[in-house]
Amino acid sequence: MQMSDYALAQLANERLADAREVAARRALVRSLTPRQPLRVRLGGLLVALGRRLLAEPAPQRAAS
Repeated sequence: MQMSDYALAQLANERLADAREVAARRALVRSLTPRQPLRVRLGGLLVALGRRLLAEPAPQRAAS
């Protein structure tokens, strides 16, 4: 099956437009859900844990 150059160019333009649409949609979704990398979240968790461990202990109740 032979395709004319015009038909081939139209097909390529259509596919390119579809790919751009998909990429724009994915970029929009990505911009709406900002996520930090796992190492950043883990680092923050470890810092919070360290601060908690270094904090003064809670006052003890007097034994009766």
